[in-house]
Amino acid sequence: MRTSDPFGELRKLYPPLLTTAQVAEMMHCTIGDVRDKVHNKQLKAMRWGQQFRFFREEVFDAMLRVGDEDDTESDQP
Repeated sequence: MRTSDPFGELRKLYPPLLTTAQVAEMMHCTIGDVRDKVHNKQLKAMRWGQQFRFFREEVFDAMLRVGDEDDTESDQP
């Protein structure tokens, strides 16, 4: 039995090192939302001068964590 990769298509579309704009596009949110996630420590980033850069796999991990948190909240009455 083969397990499907939920991020397979995104791996083909995006490079391993991402800009803030690319992360925003990938997560369907604004650039400001991505910056807020970095400052709130919900998303790991590294400084590249005055800009942020993101590792694609760490963005995927953050997206999975958010999905898990949403599932946990919906289980509660």
